[in-house]
Amino acid sequence: MSKKSLSEIAVDVAYEAFVPGYVKVLRTALTESQGDIKTAESQGMQELQAEAQKQKIVMEFQAHQARVSQEIAIAERISTSNEVEITEYYDVSGKGHAGLSAQESSITAGVGGEGRKVTHRIIKFSGCNRSEANSSDG
Repeated sequence: MSKKSLSEIAVDVAYEAFVPGYVKVLRTALTESQGDIKTAESQGMQELQAEAQKQKIVMEFQAHQARVSQEIAIAERISTSNEVEITEYYDVSGKGHAGLSAQESSITAGVGGEGRKVTHRIIKFSGCNRSEANSSDG
């Protein structure tokens, strides 16, 4: 069993006391992810590509979970606020074209596209409706 120095103990205590839980989870996930990449890297390109694909799927799943958690937190905050102001703009549009031209000496084909995505979201909460918050607990 190794002995920790006083500074190492202080860092551990500060980390536990002041770093939010979600930051700890994120740090752990990133550390594990880097370890998995290093292991796959040493096993060759095919294993590295498989690991990259796996991590992409995991990250998409985690992003979805984060969006759901965010919406739940917003809903909970709305239910306990005195006043809520929500402004949202969403515009997803796109256009594309395809063409073909033929001349005596050549045939030319082409496709093109353009997309635009605008998102804007502002949510403002003011006050906390204590009576509403307490009545929902009971």
